[in-house]
Amino acid sequence: MRTTINTFLIMLGLVLSTVSNAENRAVEININGIGPGVDAAVFTTLQQVIGHAVGNGVIDKFIVNGYGKEGGFFACAQAAPRSKAFGNFIKQLRSLTPDPKTTAYSVTLAVSCSTPTEPVLCTMDVKTCPDGSFVSRVAPSCAFAPCPSE
Repeated sequence: MRTTINTFLIMLGLVLSTVSNAENRAVEININGIGPGVDAAVFTTLQQVIGHAVGNGVIDKFIVNGYGKEGGFFACAQAAPRSKAFGNFIKQLRSLTPDPKTTAYSVTLAVSCSTPTEPVLCTMDVKTCPDGSFVSRVAPSCAFAPCPSE
């Protein structure tokens, strides 16, 4: 009986570990200009971080879903199956701090990247944040990007 319980607990642990590993294996990245052009220095650094992650096998899928009018993009990066460094990649993305007066930037965890069947077009309106900066709508949900102070 004790062996059966131990086997059950081991199997349960494996199942829970597999489920938790399946979550958040992708990240949606949005960087767009909000009037003036996107923060060029941060945009270049973001491109380098993504390129480094692709080159080192941290991510194996990168899908650009749209481009910003004032520069930037909305994209999804998915972790390579055996990647152990994906968490570090997300930390690097979150450490970027573009000028909130010129650039809307967000990093959102996702289960996986999917290729949209049709392009998502959002209205080009902006929301004024409490600090006076502006944020635009973000595909695919077309919700406003979070304010820098949020």
